[in-house]
Amino acid sequence: MIAIHDGKTAVLLMRESPGRSPDQYKMKELKGLAKAAGYSVLAEIKQRRGRDHRFQIGRGKIEEALSYCPDKLIFYNPLSPNQVFNIRNEFSARVIDRFNLILEIFASRASTREAKLQVELARLSYDAPHVRNALSMKKKGEQPGFRGAGAYEQSMYHDIRGRMAKIRTALQEVETMGEERRSRRRELGFDLVALAGYTNAGKSTLLNALTGAGVVARDQPFTTLSPTTRALEIEGRRVLLTDTVGFIDDLPHFLIRAFRSTLSEISQADLVLLVADVSDPPELMRRKLVASHKALWDCGVTAPLVTVLNKADRLRRGEAKERQELIRDLAPHPVLASASGGQGLLELAESIGQRLRPRREYQIRLPYSSKAMSELSRLYETAELLDVRYGEELVVRLRGREEAVARLKDGVAACDEGDTIFD
Repeated sequence: MIAIHDGKTAVLLMRESPGRSPDQYKMKELKGLAKAAGYSVLAEIKQRRGRDHRFQIGRGKIEEALSYCPDKLIFYNPLSPNQVFNIRNEFSARVIDRFNLILEIFASRASTREAKLQVELARLSYDAPHVRNALSMKKKGEQPGFRGAGAYEQSMYHDIRGRMAKIRTALQEVETMGEERRSRRRELGFDLVALAGYTNAGKSTLLNALTGAGVVARDQPFTTLSPTTRALEIEGRRVLLTDTVGFIDDLPHFLIRAFRSTLSEISQADLVLLVADVSDPPELMRRKLVASHKALWDCGVTAPLVTVLNKADRLRRGEAKERQELIRDLAPHPVLASASGGQGLLELAESIGQRLRPRREYQIRLPYSSKAMSELSRLYETAELLDVRYGEELVVRLRGREEAVARLKDGVAACDEGDTIFD
C-alpha cells in the first residue's frame, strides 16, 4: 500500500567512508534538519564505500531511494556541481545536499532585511562556483551557438558577482551601524553578553529565563536568525544579553562570512555564554562543543567564555556532574543549568558577574553648573556612584565602563565655569 503524503517528501542519503567509525548522529541530525525545512522523510539510506566521483554514492542506492517516489533526494555529503548535474541528468531527480537544506531553513526563517540579504549572499556564494564550473566545462567542449559558453552562463556569472558585491556593500553598512550601536550601548554603561552554541541547545529559552523576554523558542534547529537583545541587571551592572544564530557541524566558511554582520554580536561581545545541551550523549555533546569552539574561532571571538550546560533537569544530578567532568577540557567555567526549569540561573548570574571585566574607579571634580549637574544626574544611570561630596566644587567617585566615563568627560568639557578633572 502506497502512503499518501501532504507537502514535501524526501529520502535521505549518506555515504560513510570505510576507514571511519559509523556515526549514528549525522543521519539523525539530517532528519531533524529535513523536518525543520518541512519535509516528510520517507526513508534513510546509508552506504559504506569510497566516494563515487559521478554520484557521490552508488547508483543502486540512488535507484533504491527513487523507488520511494520522493519529491527530493537530500544528501548529507557535500555534492560537487558535476555530481548534482549527473544525478539530475541520469535520474531526472531533484537533489540537494545538507548545506542547501540549511539554506532552505534559513530562507524560510529570515524575517529582517539583514537576514534575507545574508541568506541571499550565502546562496550566491554557493552558486557562483557551480556556474563558473559549468562555464569552464562548456569552454572545454567548445560548443558554439545556443549552448555555447559566452552567452547565458557568462552573463549569469557576472550577474551573480555583481549582486554579491552589492549585498556585501549593504551588509557592510549594517555592520557599521552595529558597531556604532554597540559603542553607544557601552557609553551608556552596558556590558554586552552574547549567547552562542550549537543550534537547538536552548539559547532562546535561556534568554527568556534570564530576561523575561518572551521570544519564540521552539524545539527545532535555527529558530533564531536575527539577533535579539534584552536587558537585565547582574550585581548592580547593566547587561545587554543577545541571542543569535546557532552553530552546526561542518559549517561552510563562506556561510560564516555571509553572516558576519550577525555573528559580530558574538565576536564583539564582552563575554560569551557558550550554551550546550548536557542531556545529549557524551560523545555527541563533545562533537557539538568542538564544532562550537571552531565556529567561535572562525568568528574571531576573543572575549571570556562561560559554558552553560543547559537542560540539566533531564538528568539525575550525579549524572549531570559526571558529564560536566567528561567535557571539562572543552567547557571553561561550566555552570549546570536548566533554562526551562530555572535550575542554576542564580549561579550563572554570579558567574557572569565574575567573568565580566572589572570596572575601574574614577574620581571626578566638576564645577557647579547646570551642565555639570545634568551630567551628574545621568551618571546614576550609566555608572555606579560610590561617593559625592559637595564643596566649592563637586567631587564624584564612581565605578564604571571606560566608555561611559569618557562620554561624561566629553559632556562636561563644554562647561563654562571651571574645569573638569579626572583622577
